[in-house]
Amino acid sequence: MARLLLTGAGGFLGSALARRWLDAGHEVHAIVRPASRLDRLAAVRGRIILHVAAVPDDAARVFGEVRPDALVHAACAYGRAGETPRQVFDANLGLGIALLQAILDGGVHVDVLNTGSVLEPEVSLYALSKRQFSDWGARLATQSPRRLRFVDLRLQHMYGPGDDASKFTTHVLRSCARHEPVLALTAGEQRRDFLFIDDVVAAYDAVLACVAAFAPHETIDVGSGDAPTVREFVELAHRVSGSRTRLDFGAVPYRAHEAMLCRADTTRLRALGWRPAFGLESGLLETLRREGLA
Repeated sequence: MARLLLTGAGGFLGSALARRWLDAGHEVHAIVRPASRLDRLAAVRGRIILHVAAVPDDAARVFGEVRPDALVHAACAYGRAGETPRQVFDANLGLGIALLQAILDGGVHVDVLNTGSVLEPEVSLYALSKRQFSDWGARLATQSPRRLRFVDLRLQHMYGPGDDASKFTTHVLRSCARHEPVLALTAGEQRRDFLFIDDVVAAYDAVLACVAAFAPHETIDVGSGDAPTVREFVELAHRVSGSRTRLDFGAVPYRAHEAMLCRADTTRLRALGWRPAFGLESGLLETLRREGLA
């Protein structure tokens, strides 16, 4: 069993990873901020070891105390909740850089599983900072392979029960399930690769199990490999929820630099033995069931 250090453990992805790895018998430590919401960790509070870090340098100190076998970086700030540019920077870049420096200073080899982004940097400050950290990790791992292995998991559009209300998938599915009168949408021509949270966690687990065989730097796509249009996703959510909501496609303009095609190449992930257990329809139905909306 491994000693794991996890960032973003209070979030949707991080909490799901923590539950999976604790159930598997790993020793899981988590770096959390003083103001972090930890309700998603309620079921495992007696088993996960929490370390409070107010600033990136505090996180580096925690790393030195824990001395993990692997660091799993799932912390992020999307900028949708009123975060300042500095807060987005600290969560998406500053925290990670501090931890990478701690690895380089620590004298032992550490594997890093980083949650990267498929979005182009011009889309948002979130995308810019996430892409920059991926580049930093790749460069440092190439320069210091005896200290660091950096696996960049380019995560597509995950969804599932308990995800943030601000996420597009959550907003659509809950609006439909609750029969909101009207749902204002873009034309929905964008293609997105949607992946259910259980399959995301299984992908991280597959990478962690095989990480010792990887090169110092690798990039692995995490997604289904399919890319339905956003309109197709919304219409499916509408149908499986039996919704009476009126879908108003075209009422919302595309944002600047809208990505029109996001699709994972799952060749590398499938070579590790991973296969998704949920299709889009079964994933949506499972989300409704677990959230009590079915």
